[in-house]
Amino acid sequence: MIDMTQMDEAQALVTSIGEFTLDALGRDRLNGLWVSLDPRTARGDVVVALADNSDAEQKAVLLELFDVEAVYMDEVVLTFRFVDGPDAIESDARQTTPIYAYA
Repeated sequence: MIDMTQMDEAQALVTSIGEFTLDALGRDRLNGLWVSLDPRTARGDVVVALADNSDAEQKAVLLELFDVEAVYMDEVVLTFRFVDGPDAIESDARQTTPIYAYA
């Protein structure tokens, strides 16, 4: 379990978004999940690598991601992307802090 008292506000928010998204989608549906946040602009990027990356699964997951977006809409603007796998996340995105990653 992550100790939220050791995090700043932005890291706590991105961790919350990541954990909530992971719970909403289910670990069995994912090969990876990457959440980054630019606290200056309050813009977040959620990158999803699905176990089944078909169009039908992406559409089903996107509907659930809209529910995630609704929970955090007063705090951050979220952008969602699907990738083929955890290795497909751009290296520059890995430099963004704060982050949350599940792979």
